[in-house]
Amino acid sequence: MLKKSQMKFLIYFLAIFIVLFVLLYSAGLVPETMKQNEGDSFRTLWDKAQQRAIENQIGAGNIPIIEPSRIIIAKINVDATIANPNTTNVATLDDYLKKGAVRYPGSGSIGNGNMFIFAHSSDLAVVNNPAYKIFTHIRDLVEGDTIFVYSGANKYTYRVTSVKLVDKNQALVTFDNSRGRLTLSTCNTLGAPGERYVVEADYLQ
Repeated sequence: MLKKSQMKFLIYFLAIFIVLFVLLYSAGLVPETMKQNEGDSFRTLWDKAQQRAIENQIGAGNIPIIEPSRIIIAKINVDATIANPNTTNVATLDDYLKKGAVRYPGSGSIGNGNMFIFAHSSDLAVVNNPAYKIFTHIRDLVEGDTIFVYSGANKYTYRVTSVKLVDKNQALVTFDNSRGRLTLSTCNTLGAPGERYVVEADYLQ
């Protein structure tokens, strides 16, 4: 039979362990072997599901590439830089995500194809790195809202057409060269581990 003091210590220890684990998991510092399933990880999912993007966009060869450098969504106080890595290496993408939003390599560019941008989200007050909170409130966007994407000093406008909460097993993003599109996505930090928020928007000008 545990004494009252021993029981208090055990409760405090478990509480601290859980909080630390959540923080490390959010920061991407938990080893993959400690996660439920590597296939459930956000970056692994995108790496598999979006491999077609490289063939569809880069393989076309004749598509002008206007790379995004910044995204502003005034309604939800988003103002973040966008990285444009040229590799799908998980560790490299993770490093970029620690600094801002990321355009998935091989997806569309501004005004051409479906440009896929993803970033972290977190509702934890103890998370101090603003890069981990960039897309926390994309769930609050609605059809008709405006998103501005910059390439250097040039500003481009997108209008939201849908906001969805989807399961990881669904086809989250499709790529084609028919028109300018923008897709934003992040994990649902308040829901199931396999849920993603996906925002789709049309290119206006």
